[in-house]
Amino acid sequence: MPVPERGTKLSGMHRGSWFGIALVFAALAFQIWVTWRLRRSTIYDRSEKNAQSKLIWLLPVVGAAIVFSVLISEEQYERKDNGGQSS
Repeated sequence: MPVPERGTKLSGMHRGSWFGIALVFAALAFQIWVTWRLRRSTIYDRSEKNAQSKLIWLLPVVGAAIVFSVLISEEQYERKDNGGQSS
């Protein structure tokens, strides 16, 4: 990065820095959202939810993506199973 001349202001960060910050916030928001969906789900008991929450936060983004895909497939299975057995 070139050094600014005396008397000039640094108007802000480079686009790459803003992109990196936005990427970190997006990943954090995704992890929070998946954790929230997991916690409000009735499919798993407390110990399973705790284990999956650890996976979300110990393997950032990848863990959240795994838990999210499993959660979606389980919810679809539950809907399909309950839909066929209604009285």
